[in-house]
Amino acid sequence: MIRRARADDVPAIHRLVHAYSSRDLLLPRPLTDIYDRIRDFWVAIDRTGSVVGCAALRIWWHDLAEIRSLAVDPKAEGRGYGRRLVEAVAAEATRYGIRNLFALTRVEPFFARNGFVAVDRALLYHKVWGDCAACPKREACDEVAMVRPLTQGAADVFLAPREGATERVAHVIPPRPPGMPELPVRRGRAEGDAADASPPSDREDRIGLLRLHQE
Repeated sequence: MIRRARADDVPAIHRLVHAYSSRDLLLPRPLTDIYDRIRDFWVAIDRTGSVVGCAALRIWWHDLAEIRSLAVDPKAEGRGYGRRLVEAVAAEATRYGIRNLFALTRVEPFFARNGFVAVDRALLYHKVWGDCAACPKREACDEVAMVRPLTQGAADVFLAPREGATERVAHVIPPRPPGMPELPVRRGRAEGDAADASPPSDREDRIGLLRLHQE
């Protein structure tokens, strides 16, 4: 069973997150932080009533949210709890009108099986400035940014970003932390400039895969 988390689920959620963070698969979360954000969490419950999985939704902007702290007890793996937690979080994000759900992960194959596609992490500037700037691993991050569109074509902006795409939303980028360089704002390309270096066929293939998953 998948349900919304309750306050008395926090110790079990904390144990799951800690188990994965000790394997360097999740960032650790203090117990107080989980209590503070318990309304963001969903849990998977087995037949004995024990919490065997968890996941949380964090909304970053009007059309962008993150699935985070996704963990399943190793003893309960292979029973579909991870997939069902992803679907519960995706459904909740859709209810709020979110168009794109993203994850930062070291377990890329799992998210690929659940409709996510790898994108440039720099395009998730809300996350980069909101969390990554303060992360102790920011100088050597090996997580893969992956996005799942919740409406048709929503992820195109990540898969085939247009020149100057960040300029339209530059005003929402928070001030940079001390010592960190300013993110460049890309200007429109003048006539005769070199074309986008990313291979169009590769981008089109990824968009096609996402649309196929949605059909």
